[in-house]
Amino acid sequence: MSAFDFAAAIKARPSGAQQAHLIAAFGNPEGPGAGPSTQGGAWFEPSPQWRAANLVRVPVTDLPGWPAYPGSTIKAVTVHRLVAPVLVATWAEVRKRGLNGRLRTYNGAFAARHMGHDRSRPLSVHAFGAAIDFDAAWNGYGVPLDRMQIDRDVIRCFEECGWTWGGHWTGQYADGMHLQWTDPLPGVTVPAWQDAMAHKASVPTAPAPAVPSGRGVVLSQFGRPFEDIDGSRVTITGAATIVINATDPGKVQIRVEKEKA
Repeated sequence: MSAFDFAAAIKARPSGAQQAHLIAAFGNPEGPGAGPSTQGGAWFEPSPQWRAANLVRVPVTDLPGWPAYPGSTIKAVTVHRLVAPVLVATWAEVRKRGLNGRLRTYNGAFAARHMGHDRSRPLSVHAFGAAIDFDAAWNGYGVPLDRMQIDRDVIRCFEECGWTWGGHWTGQYADGMHLQWTDPLPGVTVPAWQDAMAHKASVPTAPAPAVPSGRGVVLSQFGRPFEDIDGSRVTITGAATIVINATDPGKVQIRVEKEKA
């Protein structure tokens, strides 16, 4: 299987600074047919046409080691169709680094609501199926960076793969559980490793030439000068004695018997 092209995905990733940028990239979940939700508040029922055209379910079998959802068993993670391959590739990188056991809970991806559960604010990136939450019980809104309890190696892996972490936001907007598939927000300082996977080869590189095993030796018959045979295959027939020089194990001498008449 060919490697995922993180560079191309990151280049196509939308800005998260304005709702218009998200709608341009992911479509409008509040488009035709959208309406109020029975959950009330900041929640809404997304456009049926938008849902059918854009949301996909990524089976957890495609995400081995995915953390459990509290209180129930899930079979899939619902995200935008453009985010699904990024999520699968990112989780594969998490597993490659042996980090998939470090998250305690998965707490949701697609969620048709407004930011901060506040109807007066723009749509949440979750409403586009382009965000995901982990370890929510330990990383609520407003918890400062130094008190967030989420594995930083996992977060770094997601950031290297192009995700933006809400743990870098400050004040009431700090959101350590939250990762979203957008450019980092303007004015927010991000680590040096952000988007690092964009700078790595998108296809497997050719293997390096094999290094000869063992050590080089020089060979001679008794009474003759030593000859360097490092890297060469030498067939010795009729050898009666083989002596490895005790003071220089890289020198081997042989005594070859003459054929009997």
